[in-house]
Formats: sequence, C-alpha cells, structure tokens
Amino acid sequence: MKTSGYINFIITIIISSLFFLTGCSSSDKRSDIEIAIYNAADAATNSDVEKFMRFIDFDYLDERERTKDIIREKVENYLNRFRVISINILNIKTVKNVNDKAEVITEINFSHGLGKMLSKIIRSAGESYRFRLNVIKKARGWVVKKAEWEWISIDELYPESLKVLRELFPDTF
Repeated sequence: MKTSGYINFIITIIISSLFFLTGCSSSDKRSDIEIAIYNAADAATNSDVEKFMRFIDFDYLDERERTKDIIREKVENYLNRFRVISINILNIKTVKNVNDKAEVITEINFSHGLGKMLSKIIRSAGESYRFRLNVIKKARGWVVKKAEWEWISIDELYPESLKVLRELFPDTF
C-alpha cells in the first residue's frame, strides 16, 4: 500500500465521513448505505468535523490502530492545512448486508486544493483508493466499525469506476 502522510490523513477523513446518514430517501433506488456514502463525501468537502465523528463507531480501530480520538485530531489538523478537498465517489458495491452489518467496497478519487481545476494543466486526476469497509447500523445510522484501504492505479480501477473518472476528467485521459 502506497501512502504518504497527507494521503493517510485524507483517507482518515474519508473513512470518518463515509457513513454520514441523513435519513433521506432516494428517487433513483440507491440503498441507505450508498446514500450515506454520497452524503458523507459532501460533508467531507464542507469540512464538518462533527458530522465526520458522529459516524465512527465508539470502539473503531483501524488497521494502524488509530482510535476515534486519534482520527478526530488528524481530521482537525488536516482541515487546518487544506481548506479545500475534492472527493469523487467512483463506485460502491455492497458485498454483503445481513442483520444490520454490511461489507462495502467503494472506490474513491480525491485531491486537495485546486486539483480538479488544475487537472487540465498538470494532467492529474488526483489519487484513487479502494476501501473495504465493515459497517454496522446503530440507532444513529450506519457507522464504520473497521476499514482497510489501498492506493490503486488507474489500471486497477473497476471498469465502472474508470468510466466515471473519465467523465470527471475528460482532458486527463
């Protein structure tokens, strides 16, 4: 897994925000989990730390043994450094959803600053990651219980994700 310090921090933000569930319904038949992911991406781009933290399980522990308190600190530090982030959900696959526990795979593309606007100049579409998430549904909605992620190259994206990325960054490919 290739990650730098700021990429790890962005990943922490995304995990923290991925399951912000607003309880709204969807006219295009998205599942509650998918709605949560899209709403979370929106919350992350708006830098709302409180919304991020509400949807991390109290005993969350990631693969690097970061706790909920450590995530909060990292999120706050990152948002103080980078005021603008861009998050694009490329694909969401709910692998298993049984008894209020789900396994989700999602591919996400993100950048900080003016990455999307500068993509034409520097021919970059940001960084892409594949997340494997174990989530549980609690009274307050879906929360992240465990997460694993890896940086993926453009060649490793699922075909449906690559299609979305090409639509977002037509001059980059």
